[in-house]
Amino acid sequence: MATRSYICRENGDGTYTCVYCHFDGYLTHNGAMLLDHYNTKERVDRLMELGFMSGLQPEIEPNPTKPHTFEEPQPGVTLFYNRDRGERREDNEAQTLSLEAIDDPESWIDYCYVYGKDGKWRYFECGKLKDGLRDLQKGLEEEYDRMGFPRPKDYYGFYTKEDIAYRREQFQSAKEKEKNKEMV
Repeated sequence: MATRSYICRENGDGTYTCVYCHFDGYLTHNGAMLLDHYNTKERVDRLMELGFMSGLQPEIEPNPTKPHTFEEPQPGVTLFYNRDRGERREDNEAQTLSLEAIDDPESWIDYCYVYGKDGKWRYFECGKLKDGLRDLQKGLEEEYDRMGFPRPKDYYGFYTKEDIAYRREQFQSAKEKEKNKEMV
């Protein structure tokens, strides 16, 4: 099952240019990935140019000397519907949408990420726009606080209950070791 998201750019005239992302829309994947790898207008603009995507990865452009398709993706390279899946259709291109249109709680979209004119990422969970756009960095920190361990560097993914328990245990163990070291 997919966690679908929209990735949007706020435009100067108050409109939003948006692309759909089918997989891994949750905070600990797309949210973290956007903060770490798509933190300039140029990178966000390139996402908008290439349109709808299967999954967001750190890189946009594949190595031109190697194949990069939906069936044979290059590791760490974003998969776009038009470029990489061969689904060349206008409805796979970026769209101008209102955040209210995305906010439909009956839609299959789970998260909406917005790159603001100020260069900051914000987000909302679909159906909850009435609560306002939330700061993405703060939301990601709160998500990790809720799970009980710090955000691992360069990790983008979903955590099962078992993953959370394991990482929480590892974090607590490391804290105990540090505490014992200080007592000596």
